[in-house]
Amino acid sequence: MTPSDLLDLTTLQNLVDLDDGGHGLVSEMIGIFRDDTPRRIRDILAAAAQGNPEELSRAGHALKGGAGALGAKALRFLAADLEALGRGGSVDAGTDLPAQLETTFQATLAALEAYVREGEAKRR
Repeated sequence: MTPSDLLDLTTLQNLVDLDDGGHGLVSEMIGIFRDDTPRRIRDILAAAAQGNPEELSRAGHALKGGAGALGAKALRFLAADLEALGRGGSVDAGTDLPAQLETTFQATLAALEAYVREGEAKRR
């Protein structure tokens, strides 16, 4: 996936603009995202394994909100699909769900960190 597949650059630019052109706010949010997302992924996988669509919907919604706030577009779309799946009463997200979540999370994290590095280099 390319950075444009993974990230909503408009959301990120809005966060930079809120920080007067700096990347401190985005960096802080990335730290929270890095720490919080693995737990949210575990909640999703547990709900799917337990056959609990309500919990899958709730956990998907939580991940969707966190991802969306930071412009993590691909992860947000994946989480929205899981939320809708659970809301529809299903937990059948496929056997590749753990790998899909982890791969998307890691790729997004790398793209976010690269975004900050590039932005800070341009400011110098």
